[in-house]
Amino acid sequence: MSKAQKPTKPQSKAVQHLLTQLQRKRETRETAKRYLIVCEDDQSAPNYFEALKRFLNLSATSIKVVPSRGRSQPIQVVTKAIELKDLSMSPESGTEPFERAWCVIDGDYGPKVKQARDVADQSDGIKLAVSTMCFEYWILLHGKENGTPTASCDETLKTLKKEYLPNYSKGGFSFDEVVRSYREASQRAKKLRMAGIRRGSLAEDQNPCSEVYLLIEEVCGDIRET
Repeated sequence: MSKAQKPTKPQSKAVQHLLTQLQRKRETRETAKRYLIVCEDDQSAPNYFEALKRFLNLSATSIKVVPSRGRSQPIQVVTKAIELKDLSMSPESGTEPFERAWCVIDGDYGPKVKQARDVADQSDGIKLAVSTMCFEYWILLHGKENGTPTASCDETLKTLKKEYLPNYSKGGFSFDEVVRSYREASQRAKKLRMAGIRRGSLAEDQNPCSEVYLLIEEVCGDIRET
C-alpha cells in the first residue's frame, strides 16, 4: 500500500497576496497612446482614476493622473494639462510623451468652463470631461440612473450619499468596488448626455450630466490586447 499523502498546508495570507500581485503584474496591460488626466480636485477624481487603473490592470506608463494642487479654476486645469503635455514632448523630460490629455472639470463653474473649452480646442490633444454639477454625479451613475437636477455640488453630494454611497467622503473614500461598475456608469452617462447634445447644450449647461464616459470610452478602446 502506498503511504497516505500528507494534507497540503494552506497558503498563508502573505503568500496569497504575493501570488495575486505577481499574477496582476503578468496581466498588466498597456494603451496604444499615453494619457494624462488632470483633475480639478485633489481627492475624489484622482482617487477614482487610480482605482480604475488598478481595476483595468493598466501600467503606470499608460496613464498619469495629476491633481490640481489648489489650481482648480477650469482655465488653470487646462493650462496645466497643456504645460505637462508640452513638457513631456521635450527630449529633456526623460518620459514618454503624452499623446492625449483629459481635463476633468466640474460644470458648476458655468461660463468659466466655456473659456477653458475654447483654449483646449485650440490646443493639440487636449480634451474636457465635464460633470455637472460636479464629479460626484459621475460617481452616482455607478449605482443608478438619475436625471434629477441639483442646485449645487453640496446637493449632488447629499444625493450621492442618500441614494448610493452613504459612507462616501471626499479624500478618504476607496473607489476599488465602485469602479467595477464603470461600464454601467458610462452607459447611463452617455444616454443622459445624448439628450443634451440633441438640444445643442454644452455639458456645463446640462444639469445633470457627465462627459467622463468619453474619457473612459477612449482609454478602454485604446487598450492593447495581450
